[in-house]
Amino acid sequence: MSKQETGRAATLRSRVSAAAAAAALLVGAGVGVAALTSQAASAHNHPTSASSTSLAERVQRLEDIEEIHQLKARYFRFVDEKKHDDLAALFTPDAKLVTDGITWKSPEEFAHTIRDLTGAAPSAHSGAMPEITITGPDTASGIWSMEDILTFPSGPNAPEGHNGYGQYRETYKKVNGQWLIDSVLLTRFWMEPLPAWTPPATTNGR
Repeated sequence: MSKQETGRAATLRSRVSAAAAAAALLVGAGVGVAALTSQAASAHNHPTSASSTSLAERVQRLEDIEEIHQLKARYFRFVDEKKHDDLAALFTPDAKLVTDGITWKSPEEFAHTIRDLTGAAPSAHSGAMPEITITGPDTASGIWSMEDILTFPSGPNAPEGHNGYGQYRETYKKVNGQWLIDSVLLTRFWMEPLPAWTPPATTNGR
């Protein structure tokens, strides 16, 4: 083989080696890009899943808080509508109730004492500015500002009514998917006396 042919063969081998090296680099780069793309996709999907879980938890929390609001609204309404058995059913069976320093043995004793003491006396109870904290999947706590007005019909030896202001501190428990009051601590900050009052007779509009 002449020197000229030998030089051409060397040049050809050099070009083939360079081409092979370039191909190897391209293949390696492709694998690297694929791996990075796969990792990026995985990283993208993970936050999406976490975000969805977080969103579901936030929605559940809001639903639980709203159900507790409704629970407390029924508490006030049942007291004023004299639905004492319905009132007792808003509590867990072993709920702890303390109102104005009095500890009640059971929700039934609490509700029936209200029935016996107030009878058909008109009253108006309300709660405001609730601070509800979800403390677990089936537990929560709450603080409510409260006001109540209670008067008794006029007559001999009629007891004095009051306009009271105070605070409820409560805990709640979800039982069979339903929120119930598990404890109550009612503290009054102020009591204004009200004279006895007989509400005017009403008609049914017929």
